[in-house]
Amino acid sequence: MSPQPGIPPAAIAVIAAALDDYRLTTPQHCQNPRGAAEQAAAYLVSSGWGLYVPRTEQPRTRAACPACTVNHLVTQAGRIRRHGPHGHPCPGSGFPARAV
Repeated sequence: MSPQPGIPPAAIAVIAAALDDYRLTTPQHCQNPRGAAEQAAAYLVSSGWGLYVPRTEQPRTRAACPACTVNHLVTQAGRIRRHGPHGHPCPGSGFPARAV
């Protein structure tokens, strides 16, 4: 099988080595696709390759919470994202946002 056009053969070699090492060092009953992908990503990064995640959406907007004054993400509904300790959200969670 030949590499896909545009994918450097060196990157394919790093991924192949990562998958071989994963297969040889991880017990068969513990192997899973996510573990193999994590191993491949770690090998790529440690070999100097960068991982690029394309952004198709606009950058997320943040707004200052009126209660705690920290900038938090704004939901698609235009409200401040729920934040604070688990089970005890900040009173400013859900307020309409004024973008920063």
